Amino acid sequence: MTDIVMSELGVVSTKEVTMSDLNSPVVAAVDGSAGATDALRWAARAAARENRRLRIISVAEVVTGAYAPGAAMGLAMVRDAVRAEAQRAVDEALALTQELAPDVSAYGHVIEGAPSLVLRAVSSRAHLVVVGSRGLVGAKSLLLGSVSADLTAHANCPVVVVPGPPPRSGPVVVGLDGSPLSQQAATVAFQQADLLDEQLVAVYAYGGSPRGLLHHGGDRLIDDMRLDAEELVSEQLAGNVVDHPDVRVSRIAAVDTPARRILDVGRDAQLIVIGSRGRGGFQGLLLGSTSQAVVQVAPCPVIVVHDQV
Repeated sequence: MTDIVMSELGVVSTKEVTMSDLNSPVVAAVDGSAGATDALRWAARAAARENRRLRIISVAEVVTGAYAPGAAMGLAMVRDAVRAEAQRAVDEALALTQELAPDVSAYGHVIEGAPSLVLRAVSSRAHLVVVGSRGLVGAKSLLLGSVSADLTAHANCPVVVVPGPPPRSGPVVVGLDGSPLSQQAATVAFQQADLLDEQLVAVYAYGGSPRGLLHHGGDRLIDDMRLDAEELVSEQLAGNVVDHPDVRVSRIAAVDTPARRILDVGRDAQLIVIGSRGRGGFQGLLLGSTSQAVVQVAPCPVIVVHDQV
């Protein structure tokens, strides 16, 4: 684990600390936008479900090169104004948390720096980081699409992207592909389904287009792939089924592209869980194509799971 050290100019450095995952908080990033408020609602309820603290962060980004020496508003005044606005977002978030989850231990503060770098560093000491898919536009923005995209690719803990008002009912959907990372996604999905007392739907899509498979091998090939897929799904769920015996599980193995099938099944979901990269992914890629497609258009919150889980 790492501790975060922020300089006055927002430079991030790290140092080793010891922190048990049991003590790590849920982190909500806020910027005063409606999207950030939706993310905070999900984060506060998650902290209550898991009996964890809630850490609320607003990032004050001051781009020093954007201000000329003779500007009417000096850099110090700009910095003070940006920090004041960020603090206002934190104060409002703390007040809303008290309404939503009065038993949650919540605390908040402002960190000066580049949002992407700050949130990456914060993720090293978090159980989850929760962000809106988009936030304010312009220099005040914290939760722009580029920031949430960077975090889902590079965070050191699972990242929850909340695209709008979070639903309060519906199944938890998890995308599987046989990779070790999707095994970790299955574990997170079972934990969430257990906490939410909802059904878990495990989705494994293979082979792409049914028409293409018929052209290359016909019904026999499809049947063989279906059997392999069902076996793979059972293997990836086996340990979690034992650990979470009260979770109702349904399995879907289908000839389709993964993102399309996950999104189709997830239309009425409360939550979707996916790995940041799939079986065909490479370590250097920012985010797997399936994960990226799901995060961009999912109608419900999406948890993106990383190797560090």
